[in-house]
Amino acid sequence: MAAVSVAAIFGFAPPAAAQSSDAIDIEITDIAAVHRPGESVPVSVTVTNPGSRLRDVPLDLTVQASVPLYRATLSSWISDDSMSAQMLTLDRRTVDVPTGETTFDIDIPAEVLTWGNTSVSWGPRGFQASVSVDDETIIDRTILTTEPSFELEPMTFTTILPLTVSADELDEVPSSRQRYEESVAALREGTLDPEGELPDPIGDAIQSATERVVDDIGALTSPGITLALDSSFAASDYGTLDATADPLRAFASGDGHELVLLPALDADLAGWAKTGADEFFKPHVEQVERTRADLDERDVPARTDLLVAPGPLTDEVAELGAANGADVLALENTDVPPIEPLNWTPSAHAVIDETPAIVADAELSRLLAGEGSMSDLDRRQTLVALTAAHYRERPNDHRPLAFMLPRGADAAEVNDVLEILDGAAWLEGGTASDIEELPLDPFDRAGLASADPVSGSRLEQAVASIREAEIFIATIGDLTVRPDMFRDAVAATVQVAGSAALTPQDLDSRVEELETLAASLSAQLAVQPSSTVNLISRASEFPVHVTSGLPVPISVAVEMRSDDRRLEFEPVSTVLQPNTTKTVGVPVRAIGSGNISTRVDIVGPVGQVIGTGTEINIRVRADWENMGTAIIAGAFLIILIVGVVRSARRGTRTPPVSEPGALESEE
Repeated sequence: MAAVSVAAIFGFAPPAAAQSSDAIDIEITDIAAVHRPGESVPVSVTVTNPGSRLRDVPLDLTVQASVPLYRATLSSWISDDSMSAQMLTLDRRTVDVPTGETTFDIDIPAEVLTWGNTSVSWGPRGFQASVSVDDETIIDRTILTTEPSFELEPMTFTTILPLTVSADELDEVPSSRQRYEESVAALREGTLDPEGELPDPIGDAIQSATERVVDDIGALTSPGITLALDSSFAASDYGTLDATADPLRAFASGDGHELVLLPALDADLAGWAKTGADEFFKPHVEQVERTRADLDERDVPARTDLLVAPGPLTDEVAELGAANGADVLALENTDVPPIEPLNWTPSAHAVIDETPAIVADAELSRLLAGEGSMSDLDRRQTLVALTAAHYRERPNDHRPLAFMLPRGADAAEVNDVLEILDGAAWLEGGTASDIEELPLDPFDRAGLASADPVSGSRLEQAVASIREAEIFIATIGDLTVRPDMFRDAVAATVQVAGSAALTPQDLDSRVEELETLAASLSAQLAVQPSSTVNLISRASEFPVHVTSGLPVPISVAVEMRSDDRRLEFEPVSTVLQPNTTKTVGVPVRAIGSGNISTRVDIVGPVGQVIGTGTEINIRVRADWENMGTAIIAGAFLIILIVGVVRSARRGTRTPPVSEPGALESEE
């Protein structure tokens, strides 16, 4: 709304003037989307008066005397930019305007609307409502499009409408840490099946979103819709096929309808092209063919060759799409502007870098999506008007139109507008395939841009962090009796990290949760610290105390090592029971003596550290055992020798025996 002089009622509409914050406001709140010759035009105008009641206020409805030749003229009119136009008065009356909001319903008679019967008189015209108060004229503008009274050959249009998983729906998938904790709780409660597969949290989230998807599919009844569906919403792998097969069959059988399958979870193709991380993205792309096969068994036709990328369509993304079967591009005309400036709008069917493409009109697409500051009414009127202007630019040159909507567009609201477009005499709703059958755009466009070499660094860092944590967690899990618990937790991040629906903040949060889980598992496998230990033998078993806080048994090896070559160790394999501390004897051989620092770690099958280790100092006195033995043996030998000598020296103390002859002579 703006204020202009009273003289603007006739002749030329002058530039809009500023209005005070407490001025009267006027708004066109309803008008026919398309005027058909011979019919009246109902108009509703709402006037808001913040002050006291006003009497005998002039209220005028005027329209441009001629149809603007260019789209830019219409866009300027609707935005209330400074411009002049010769106006015709359709209705003039005086009204009382009470305090507050008052709506005036006015029916413009058919006999006043005397155009539409020639090629130059049909089409869009600027429409204006105004009230004059205190020498100021307050206006509101919109556009009224009159269709011709004679028959036209309609131009084909289609709307590429992506229907994909949303960020809120992916938020229902637990983080890796949450998923692991859920499994541990189920294990302790005895509800975790020891033999069967774990429940699929991603499938659960997609199934929960299916009701929303079914409603959106059911709302799409107008001709002129190319539905680009996230393949996870019609997949037996995700448990969604039974819910969506019938609605999709009904949609695909409708006039001007076509179904296109997109990678599952709306894979971030730009991220894939940047990182080359196949494990995060390729499974989603491969799901497209599996879903197509599922739908084929249910008699639902679907194409898989149209590339409707969730992000910027760069040369790298197009190459990646072509390599995976999507060799028809869908993009906006702002991505591939014409080499030479044009005063008319080219066809939506084009060839970009030798690749067939559907080129959507970016301005019309934004109007259809409800973007911008216009009211809903003005967006609708402008969209209808610009399509008519497109036709009038070159009426004998069939130049189909394409609209491409962003993810998350309101399907029901879009369908309401498409029904108006399909009902217009100059348009006919069709499909992307219909447009591809029409003649190609004959002029040169710029090629696809290459990806910004500095963009994507955040995603590259995330991919590197996920890979590192995934390897660590999977290594621990594979050593336990329930590796599925650990791989399942990792999958909660890996399987959604490649989705374009994740915001950068969501991705950062999930990566942080995965790294937290890895750190927690490492802390739950720990070597207990020890004070300095004396080692006085050349060969022995060194006692190491190892703790496991895991909920399941795990087979590990305990490894001691030192840079000092005076000690040699052998790793020892052992099984750690849940939530216990075990003493493990590590064989050690001493080559020499001294004070030696050692490192003790819990390691995996190829020697990778998987737990929290510790430093243990050892005081080695390898000769003490031999020296002690020699001393003791020498002492025993000395005692033995002394005993023998003493016994020998003392001899046997008995009286001497007399000779027989001597005894006899004495007698």
